[in-house]
Amino acid sequence: MTIRAQDYPYLIAVSKAATETAPVPSSPPENGWRSTWITRHRVGMFGVLAFALSWWAWPLAVLNPESTAMVSFGPIIAAVVVTAVAGGRRRLVGLLKAVVRWRVPWSRYVIALAGPFLITGVVGALTAAFGVVSAASFGNAFGWSTWSAVPLLFVATALLGGPLFEEVGWRGFLLDELQRRHAVLMSTAVVAVVWAAWHLPLLISEPTGQRPPLPFLVWIIGQSVVLTWIYNSSSGSVLLAILFHTAANVSGRLLLEPYVGQDGFVAVWWLMAAAYTVVAVVLVWATRGRLGRSPAATTPAPAVDRGEAS
Repeated sequence: MTIRAQDYPYLIAVSKAATETAPVPSSPPENGWRSTWITRHRVGMFGVLAFALSWWAWPLAVLNPESTAMVSFGPIIAAVVVTAVAGGRRRLVGLLKAVVRWRVPWSRYVIALAGPFLITGVVGALTAAFGVVSAASFGNAFGWSTWSAVPLLFVATALLGGPLFEEVGWRGFLLDELQRRHAVLMSTAVVAVVWAAWHLPLLISEPTGQRPPLPFLVWIIGQSVVLTWIYNSSSGSVLLAILFHTAANVSGRLLLEPYVGQDGFVAVWWLMAAAYTVVAVVLVWATRGRLGRSPAATTPAPAVDRGEAS
């Protein structure tokens, strides 16, 4: 006897329903072989590695005050390692592409390169005008012999002085991760506090006291707001953050180092901190707290799985 399908419509219906409701096997997660614990706590792991890899030299500075109290490559190594372990190849490639993302509006280059020098120049002029430092000292700080060395100093500072090693971690990894789940201003505040705390060995162990702790903290907070705006408004370009960080360090060095040990040194630091605070407040007001982030992105989507929780 031949069994025809059309003679058993009930069996056809049951078979069709089973086929439609059967679960589709999910593909293994991209980082299924990796530690799920690190994936869930990648922000914390980044912090631990960044501090540990930079602070290992601190005990040596206690024994020898002339040696360096910390090294600057901790954040970049931590960012690369945690991204590779927790995010896989795709996220690691994305991080590395952000470091060389140069196709951004030309105005961002002008702001990143010239902005810090403009701020520092205004502060220097004010310090001389109000008698905080002598006009002659201000003129020597910004003389031609100093400016002629800026290009070489800029390259050396960017590649060896910290901005490259730091910005891949602070903006490329930490800010990016925090902004996926939290508001822009909250993310910026967290990065600022972590960034400032990371400098603790230098603040404590520097024999010359080149960074007065309180104005330095205010200065870092102001810079963090500006850097968040630069990063977000340049489609996540770590390169632009590196350029701004370098320009800030170089221009600050031109103004601040000649005054180390002088009576007005701390006052100059406070003026620098105040200047960056004013710029930060203007940016927050002008962008309504978004700091360059699109309106749709300022309300972070909740994590949908355990691998996306930090």
